[in-house]
Amino acid sequence: MNINATLLAQAVVMIVFVAICWKYVYPPILEVMQEREKKISDGLEAAKKADDSLEEAKLAFDKEMDQAKTEAAEILKKANARASQIVGDASSKAEEEAEKIMTSASTSIENETNKAKEELRQQMSEIIIDTTQKILGDEISPEKHDAILKKAAEDL
Repeated sequence: MNINATLLAQAVVMIVFVAICWKYVYPPILEVMQEREKKISDGLEAAKKADDSLEEAKLAFDKEMDQAKTEAAEILKKANARASQIVGDASSKAEEEAEKIMTSASTSIENETNKAKEELRQQMSEIIIDTTQKILGDEISPEKHDAILKKAAEDL
């Protein structure tokens, strides 16, 4: 192979071309590539931070949810206890009221029974006096009548 002027000119042009590219073309391309690489790494880092933040938020949410469940269970327990107390109080009040009603009714029945017995005694005594008067043909005085009633009451 022969080295001639064309080959030398092509080599010089090639060297000049590489030098111009090295000086003016490659730095902007490298700079754009470095900026793009930095943006990608920043994006990945931001995504990792967001993922970490999301995980922390999930943990905080779970913690708050557990605390809310615990508080809700406690409130429910207190409400059930209060309801039981209210039912117990109402039950005891109802029992007391029923006892009062029963006592009142018993007293009322006893009074009515005594009143009915007294009326029966009066009627019986009148019947007895009328019958006795008819049998004896004699009238009985109020004193005799009271004495007969007292005696009859003692016999009963």
